[in-house]
This record gives sequence, structure tokens and C-alpha cells, in this order.
Amino acid sequence: MQKLTRADAKTFLQAGELTKPFLDKDYVLDKVMCDYNRKISLGESVTKIDSLMSWINHCVTTASDSNFLQKHKFNRTAEEIWESKVVTGCTDRAMLFCTFARQIEIPTTLLHTVKYNYLKDFLSGKDVQIHKGHTFCECFYDGKWILVDPTCRKIVYDYNPDRLVLPYNNLNSNVFVPYFRGLDLTRKMTLKQHNKQEEEACKKLQIEILPN
Repeated sequence: MQKLTRADAKTFLQAGELTKPFLDKDYVLDKVMCDYNRKISLGESVTKIDSLMSWINHCVTTASDSNFLQKHKFNRTAEEIWESKVVTGCTDRAMLFCTFARQIEIPTTLLHTVKYNYLKDFLSGKDVQIHKGHTFCECFYDGKWILVDPTCRKIVYDYNPDRLVLPYNNLNSNVFVPYFRGLDLTRKMTLKQHNKQEEEACKKLQIEILPN
């Protein structure tokens, strides 16, 4: 996947179809700065990105009902997610993060990835029933693009856009391969539609991931 440039920052300050602002900008900034200033006063090392992730995490919970997950996963706008106060997983958290980060002038992407071991199994023809991936964000912050994980509340300051090697584990792995970058998912979709789209995208990664 192509590495982001400084010029891309302007693009990723825009809102997507599913990440249109719905709260007042000053309200969002106040919530972020309240956490940020408090932690700074305590001598903690913190960024506005950390404070934004903390605020989102405080305001939403993760769904545990399987019917809710099946109905709403990949199928809501950021506003609908926020109003429910319930997220279906990493993509919902990333959607909220994208929306609010752009409101406080932090250019932000939504980055869809698959677990590296899952991808190897999928491309080698193994029967993989469960799709294993994770949604990150990328932020242009302090003059450079950095990787942000709103779900795990982690920031990685140096990363390879073709293969994410994390300094922590997620889904019992620390290696993920990006296959989609955008303002958001571009449209609502069912879980089945999403998984089909993911599989089609993964097929195009075969040359990069499993060279002859």
C-alpha cells in the first residue's frame, strides 16, 4: 500500500459518507483538552490523540449480544454508533475516532487490515471460516504520519504501510497487512458483504505476500 505523504493530510481532514461531523467542534475539542490538560498537570506524557481515545473509550461500551453484532457490524454511521453508545468492535471505534480527530484538525485515515497468518492461510487455499482483521487509523501529527489503534489505545510512531509489525499483540498476533485506506468504509454494508469485499481485496495481495 502506498505510503502517505504530507500532501495527503489535506485529503484526510475531510469527512466521509459515514463519518460526517455530528457534534459541535468546540464541544469535542473541550472534551479532549480537558483530559489532555489534566494529565499534563499531573506530569504524564500524553498527546491529544491519547486524550481523544480515552474520551471515546469512556463514552462507549462493546456489544456482547451476537444478534446486535450481526445486525450492526459495518452497517452504521459514526453518528448512529455514538447515539447507541455501543460499538461492535474495532471498526466502530475507528469510525468514531476518525470523525472526532478531523474535527480537531488532525488528518486521519481509516485503515482496514487482515491478520498476516490469516492472509497466508487464505491465499494458500485453506478453509478459513472466520475472517481475522483489525481496523487502525493513521494520523498526521507533529509533521508525520503515525499509526493509531483506537481499540487498544496504542500509537506506533514508525511503521511500514505494507506490513504492520506492532510492538504489542492483537488477536494473538502482531503482524497485520493493510488492504484498504479511506475516509471511512464509504457505505453501509452487511457483514456478508464486508467479508466478500475483504476476500476480493486479499486476493490482490497474493503477489506481495506470497512471492514465487
